[in-house]
Amino acid sequence: MNTLSTKILFCTLSALSFSAAAQGAPQSGDNVRHFVDAQGREVTLTSGQPDPDQFGPRPSFEQLDRNHDGVITPDEAEAYLPLANDFDNVSFPHGGRISRAEYARWDKRR
Repeated sequence: MNTLSTKILFCTLSALSFSAAAQGAPQSGDNVRHFVDAQGREVTLTSGQPDPDQFGPRPSFEQLDRNHDGVITPDEAEAYLPLANDFDNVSFPHGGRISRAEYARWDKRR
């Protein structure tokens, strides 16, 4: 292998290892556990939710209720990702739709 090929290989491997390390870096709120498995290898287990993004101001109930039937359906909730993620909890016990009162309670908790 000539010197140029060696340098290119080294740079490529360095970039790949840096990118892999950045992807696996724990985020705030993650649970990180370190242990040794049965074969004596060190294992790091990271679990948790991704850091929240900024989704902008919450839309009004009227903006989300596109067909103006008085409830927000799962399809309508997709317009605001935080609500879509919480949909099952917010719509309980009505399952499948969110009333104006349920949306107001959810909005106050946020």
